[in-house]
Amino acid sequence: MMLGTMMDLVGDETTIVLVSDHGFHPDRLRPKHVPNEPAGPAEEHRPFGIFAMKGPNIAKDKVIFGANLLDVTPTLLAALGLPLGRDMDGKPLLGVFETPPEITWIDSWDDVPGDSGMHPAGMRVDTVDAHAAMQQLVDLGYIEELDTDRETAVANTARELRYNLARDYIGAGQPVNAIPILQDLWAEWPDESRFGIKLFNCLLALDRVAEARSTFEQIIVNKEKYSEIARVELERFNAEIEHMKAENPDFKLDKSGRRRRKKLRARSLLNRPTLEYLRGLLLHAEGQNEAAITAFNKARDTQLHNRPSLLLRQAEVYLSQRQWLEAESLYSTVLQLDPVNPSAHVGLCQCFLRQQRNEDAIEAGLAALSLISDHPLAHFYTGVALMRCERYDEAKIALEAAIGRNPLMPLAHRYLAQLYRKQFNDQKTAKRHRKLAKKAHQQLKQIQQNSEFEPQDTAIVAVDLDAIPPIAERSGAADIPLENCINIVSGLPRSGTSMMMQMLAKGGLDVFTDGVREADMNNPRGYYEFELVKNLGRDNSWIDRAQGSVVKIVAPLLPKLPRDRAYRIVFMQRPLSETIASQQKMLERSDRQGGKLTPDRLAATFLQQVATINALLADYPQVSVLAVNYHDAIHDRSAQPSAYRTFSMVSLMSTPPLQRSIRTCIANAKMRQTSARSRC
Repeated sequence: MMLGTMMDLVGDETTIVLVSDHGFHPDRLRPKHVPNEPAGPAEEHRPFGIFAMKGPNIAKDKVIFGANLLDVTPTLLAALGLPLGRDMDGKPLLGVFETPPEITWIDSWDDVPGDSGMHPAGMRVDTVDAHAAMQQLVDLGYIEELDTDRETAVANTARELRYNLARDYIGAGQPVNAIPILQDLWAEWPDESRFGIKLFNCLLALDRVAEARSTFEQIIVNKEKYSEIARVELERFNAEIEHMKAENPDFKLDKSGRRRRKKLRARSLLNRPTLEYLRGLLLHAEGQNEAAITAFNKARDTQLHNRPSLLLRQAEVYLSQRQWLEAESLYSTVLQLDPVNPSAHVGLCQCFLRQQRNEDAIEAGLAALSLISDHPLAHFYTGVALMRCERYDEAKIALEAAIGRNPLMPLAHRYLAQLYRKQFNDQKTAKRHRKLAKKAHQQLKQIQQNSEFEPQDTAIVAVDLDAIPPIAERSGAADIPLENCINIVSGLPRSGTSMMMQMLAKGGLDVFTDGVREADMNNPRGYYEFELVKNLGRDNSWIDRAQGSVVKIVAPLLPKLPRDRAYRIVFMQRPLSETIASQQKMLERSDRQGGKLTPDRLAATFLQQVATINALLADYPQVSVLAVNYHDAIHDRSAQPSAYRTFSMVSLMSTPPLQRSIRTCIANAKMRQTSARSRC
């Protein structure tokens, strides 16, 4: 009704597109229990949804085969007469048009200038890395630990984002990129068996069978351990409930209590059928097919929605044992349960090929392609069947479509070499496909061995670890007396902020500190901190008390400062490699873990944070910023003016007695030729 009303309102001249990003399994295949994870509801989804179009130049009553989510944007661009990006993974569905539009191309829409709603490049920060970098500062003691519930929510969100990235890699056929993410996740959360199971499947996909067996054995050990822990906790929780009911007969569990009990129940159970299913996969990969069939038979008690996957795996075992009729029977059973299962159609195509039923094989292959037009195996097996039926032109198209979707198919190249040599008398192209077949075989071997195909982290940008985070100098508070400003020493932790606080204290300035954080082996001369600064984002009630004094505030907290005050900021700069190394040493001494980021990622995040601080400080009406190089202040005697500029800046509008004190300090520094700390 709503769609019809909208169509009436917009008129026939408007093109309307109706798209769903997924569909739902029918009731008989929908899981009875949704997995207890944020992505759990996706278990109810199936990949086939809806794509429908209506409008000028849109063909009427026509079925479009093989549409993919990635095809939607290219199709809309074509309908609007706009160019397609060569970097787009999808294709325009030209079959939807009565008269296909002329297609034009650009390299990438990312390169087209204009506001696309994103933050400027210098202000984009990866949210997961930003959280990890903030945890680094929490563990270093520079920022207050966040509220437990909120911190748990943020940590869980970061975890699920990493997990979803791994799932995306798997869905894109890049299990090698998913493996390190899943290994890290499982190491951090060993009670989450889903990470171990995904890792197990990735290892099997790459034929790394020995590692898969080790992972499977660890899954069982972890599952038994944490199931017992959950069982004991559930018994204790139930006992508490019974005690409360005894004291108050009207007592009822609230929503959070019911959720907790449900979660404990799920964790306390060992899903034996699922473990047998995984065991069957492993045994099949190890070549123990009889044992694999036995394991799959034990897994028959799994939920009905999982039965198609189970039956497909059993059918694969029968195929490897050359038991074509048994495999055909299982694939047919799958199609009775799930008529739009492309894997079952591809399996039937294989069975028919093995039995020389080539016409049936073509029909089964085309049925799979009508569901997923980009299925490389469906193109390949259909091409082989077409060759046998002497339909050579169609076979060539099918085989080339197979390697177009997956170039790493040695057999497809070999069949094409045979076609070009025997049927098309094209020896040059035949020779090229023989070479490509050999190359594809070598590349597959490299992927399985994980030798030259290292994981690609698209979130990482190459960073010069010797870079110094740049801060823009400003003079917005130059005309405001020192006693009316909040004077700040800032910078990344371990960039020399405590040293600068010592310098200014020796110069006679009032240092705003409470001494709560005592000197230790990391800062023997003291931290010069005020404890409430760590909680600046939630409590700035102390800020006016710091007026006229010098207070230390680490760089990531600067954007939390109120905008209606005047600030002078001395910003310490130090090479990132040294800053991060110093942070790591401090964490090790404190027996803390930090943010668990590589130096490259931590450096990239710190650079992005400083860039964001730069952009935000530009909007503060009364702020002066002076950059001081750490090495200029501590090592290089020829660069003394940096330290002098620091004193001069804060003394510019100070009281005459304080100016005399600082001038005396500068004079003494000029006279001395010892270490920088002695000079200051």
